[in-house]
Amino acid sequence: MHAPNFPIRISSVKAEGLLQASKWLKTQVLLDKEEMSALLAAMAPLHCVVVSEPVEPQDALLSPQVFLEKYTHYIDALRRGEIPPNETFRRCFSLALSTTLDTFYAIPASGNKYLIKPLKPVIQLQAHHFFYSTLDRKFHPMALSAQSISWGLQFSYPQLFQDPKTHQIMKVGKTSDFPNSALFLTLMRHLRNVSLPTPFHVDAARTNSPIRIGKQCLPWIKSHPQLQMNGIQVFS
Repeated sequence: MHAPNFPIRISSVKAEGLLQASKWLKTQVLLDKEEMSALLAAMAPLHCVVVSEPVEPQDALLSPQVFLEKYTHYIDALRRGEIPPNETFRRCFSLALSTTLDTFYAIPASGNKYLIKPLKPVIQLQAHHFFYSTLDRKFHPMALSAQSISWGLQFSYPQLFQDPKTHQIMKVGKTSDFPNSALFLTLMRHLRNVSLPTPFHVDAARTNSPIRIGKQCLPWIKSHPQLQMNGIQVFS
């Protein structure tokens, strides 16, 4: 059932169950705005679904064009040497990416709002911050603290999935049952072409971190204010 003007089927947790997934493949990357534009084009057609909070019908989806505008503002702030305010970008960087809206259902919430849930594996998008520890001399992704460094986005996709109705555990493969597996493969292939493991220089040592950087970011990355604050450099 679709509610008037709501783009996703309305149902309930009792009827649909909750998605259970594990063994997530994760990649963290900072792309320049042109690289992000090319990535979105490579992943088209793409739905960006707001799953982090209850939404009204007009706010359920974020178009790739609007997402790119928000991401451009984020990158422009870094290039100016400004710290992007997390509260400004948190919502638009907390999305589920999918080739089809059939992988979601919505639960009525208060007022005219709905909470959207995935039925099958989708690509999880999150704002990414990392922290460099002087104790173990390692870079720790998805760590938010006063010393954390804002570094683009994290993309995640699971390898195991439990059917919410039959409770059967399945490997997430490239079949019609998992329409977003091909989308994630496209994402990873594109990132390998346009980015590289970040060659950080800290404490008089060079470390090629699994955290990635777009090649077009290298000419301006020295302007990143949080790198400067933490005494970290990137070899260009």
